[in-house]
Amino acid sequence: MPRFRRRVLATAAAVSLGLSLASTGQSAALAGQGGSPPIAADAPWTGTVKWLVGRLTVDEKLLLVRGGTDPDPHGTAGYIQGIPRLGVPAVRHADAQGINVYKDATAYPTRLGLAASFDRGAFSRFGRIVGTEGRALDTDLLYGPQVDLARLPTWSRNMTSLGEDPYLASEMVDREINGIQSTGLLSQVKHFTMYNGQNQSVPSVVDAQTAHELYLRPSETAVKEGRVSSVMCSYATFQITPLESKPDYACSNSGALNTVLKGQWGFKGWVTSDYTASKATSDLLAGMDQEFITSNLSSANLKPLVDPASATYSKTYADALNTAVARILYQYQRFGLLDDSTYPRQAKTHVKPIGRAPSKVDKNAGIATSRELAGQAAVLLKNDGALPLKAGNSVALIGPTADLLPSSPGGERSRGFGDRNGISPYDAVRTRTGTRATLAPGLDRVGTTVPSTALTTTDGARGLTRTEKDPSGAVIGTKVDATLAGDQNDLTRGNSYTWDGYVDITTADTYNLWTQRPIGTSSGNASAYNKGINPGLAQGSGSGATGTVSLSVDGTARTLTQPSTILPNTYPGGPTVNGQYLGLTNAGTKLQLAPGKHRITLTYTPAADTAAKPTLRFAWSPVQAGIAAAAAAASKAKTAVVFVDDANTTTTAGEVGTLGADQDDLVRAVAAANPDTVVVLNTGGPVQMPWLKQVKGVVEMWYPGQEGGTATADVLYGAVNPSGRLPITFPAATTPFTGHPERSTGQDGKITWTEGLQSGYRWYTTNNVAPLYPFGYGLSYTTFAYSALRATAARDGGLDVRLTVRNTGRRTGTAVPQIYLGPSPDLPSTIQQVKRKLTGFDRVTLRPGASRTITLHVPARELSSWSTPENTWVRGTGQRTVQAGASSTDLPLSTTVRVR
Repeated sequence: MPRFRRRVLATAAAVSLGLSLASTGQSAALAGQGGSPPIAADAPWTGTVKWLVGRLTVDEKLLLVRGGTDPDPHGTAGYIQGIPRLGVPAVRHADAQGINVYKDATAYPTRLGLAASFDRGAFSRFGRIVGTEGRALDTDLLYGPQVDLARLPTWSRNMTSLGEDPYLASEMVDREINGIQSTGLLSQVKHFTMYNGQNQSVPSVVDAQTAHELYLRPSETAVKEGRVSSVMCSYATFQITPLESKPDYACSNSGALNTVLKGQWGFKGWVTSDYTASKATSDLLAGMDQEFITSNLSSANLKPLVDPASATYSKTYADALNTAVARILYQYQRFGLLDDSTYPRQAKTHVKPIGRAPSKVDKNAGIATSRELAGQAAVLLKNDGALPLKAGNSVALIGPTADLLPSSPGGERSRGFGDRNGISPYDAVRTRTGTRATLAPGLDRVGTTVPSTALTTTDGARGLTRTEKDPSGAVIGTKVDATLAGDQNDLTRGNSYTWDGYVDITTADTYNLWTQRPIGTSSGNASAYNKGINPGLAQGSGSGATGTVSLSVDGTARTLTQPSTILPNTYPGGPTVNGQYLGLTNAGTKLQLAPGKHRITLTYTPAADTAAKPTLRFAWSPVQAGIAAAAAAASKAKTAVVFVDDANTTTTAGEVGTLGADQDDLVRAVAAANPDTVVVLNTGGPVQMPWLKQVKGVVEMWYPGQEGGTATADVLYGAVNPSGRLPITFPAATTPFTGHPERSTGQDGKITWTEGLQSGYRWYTTNNVAPLYPFGYGLSYTTFAYSALRATAARDGGLDVRLTVRNTGRRTGTAVPQIYLGPSPDLPSTIQQVKRKLTGFDRVTLRPGASRTITLHVPARELSSWSTPENTWVRGTGQRTVQAGASSTDLPLSTTVRVR
């Protein structure tokens, strides 16, 4: 790393206000107060940027608009080369949530869980600590937050969204961005836009009012209130009617990028493509400023158009390139990344530093914050007196994630610290109850090692015959292994091993057959970042794959899949390398096996760069026998707590999600054995609950982060009184897409979002369809009453809504009063309106019997609707209904107010 970059990163993150404000020192002061650095009036063409753009060569400009290769791989998602001669640093982009690089970083609850807190302050804290960790881990920009609304109930990325409501999402996006950027780390919101779970290659057609009021709203807040540095254009193909005459890819969509984002909203940052989302060199003209993976802005394709010496030179393209570079460089200037020590006086950045980058992640701070946030995320969905548990009573913990923490599904998020991921709910409960807690996984994702008594070679000996080959395929030798317990010490990196023989089944059952091996690779360069260790990120080239494993049973090759909710560094028994716990990668298959001998062949080829000594474990777990054992354990305990998740499930777009395989049967069996059964959900969104009437309690813990085991125990035993509320509707069966394939999978070559504004809870309330659990819903270990609702006009054109909240129960708890606004009678019928929409919320913590009168402000913007003919916001005047209560369907208070 160049010396100037070390110096700049050490002080990092400061603000350029332009020369007119440079001497005031406001940049550091404003950023230090917890917000994003302000934006200069002449951005992006400040004096610094003009000087730099005028001195950059064409080749240097091209380096800034296209992702390159990190010379010292950090495990970051993207890398932009620097221009050392002009003080422009290399910049590393990291994926979120949390910081996803090779070094360990705190794993926090998924963002949908955070949204369930309905706590603006929680998002400010979350943003600040993630930003601080990002700087400690030598990253400069974070791909987050995600601002896509949860339109389809089963979209796999709902878990990283902020739910289905644009107001809730906007309130949280603002705080998270300001928190991140207050530390000096740049935030890049994703994905712009119309990226909401549909088939991205099929054009989506969305009317302009729906687009502005719902799907563009969080991005607009990110730009105007969060002052976000950059935006990522999505994979979606869409058309906003009538703004655009035809559908186009997001990174090619000039209507969205140039007209709305940069034009209407005045965005001064830059637009990055999602990886491979750029489609053409002309994307530069459409508003995309930087690409990754694709080569549309490569020297080969773009230079002939922007080099004045070229016969195909285009001033239009050259100007677009200069503007893209200016937008990037301005944000570098704004955050203090430029080294201006060699710049002339008129080009100085006038940056005031915010503070030094931490030398390492504050692990204890991450532990405390992750635990707190996971507790706030918990949503109590049902409680017929089973909760909170009493420490003196016996409890049986059951289910695959009772002893294997689903801290976070693999992919674009931090791995967490292995020693913290290893603290399961069972571990945490056992510290409270001792021997009063028992464990019966029921559906076991670790399994037990297949014993030698169940393995036979083709010659009739106990065990399996191992054949070893060198990389050329030559046989080195054979031997018999009694078992594959994952404790081998004689496997060689780069060689391949095949085990052959029979597995003897004594009882017919459906068996999970698991293969587990160390994860993580090593570059061999101990002086590199993280000592050259890739611990096994679950994405792209950073997967840390340590070779291949295959399994055939009775001559048929079996597909091996991983439980997507379990990160490798959660599995016990893995290796620690250079002080970092790497864990095990687990892949298995499920099949029905009859009694008798079944021929098996296992092949393992450890990679030559495997970080830890190669080992292989072959384990099994019978499904029906496991469920029966779980039911037996449940029958002996006062309470049974069943942990279930939505691992590896697929559901047709628009339908309601389901739990992972066999888990509904597990819940039914346990509930039949113990009427005092509680279910803990670890899901990325809503799921069906066909057993709901058979259980006494249900708690949604989402994917709770590395401290999820302890946080879950906190909630179950009442150390934390649950206060989370659903940020997404849990449908019963019918959804806004039932009977409307044009809205979900599409018809006639396009997906038409005919539900318009009637998305999520708005559709359920307007159409009088009862969901399983409504938006905004959540119980507590106490009860609350609402009274004395009054709404008046506010000075800023909005409304001030006053009400009283009283704790009517016996425990201290937190209420989440919500304000919903009805339609305007004065708007023309050409403007869509909904029966009610969320326009305000707060959190109120009260002791038993206490009450508090609060005032919630409804912003003026919430009183307006987007008028497509006028291409602007129109105020909805007249007598309007204001409702208040505990969810979108529990609104005991109602009043009217005249909006002028």
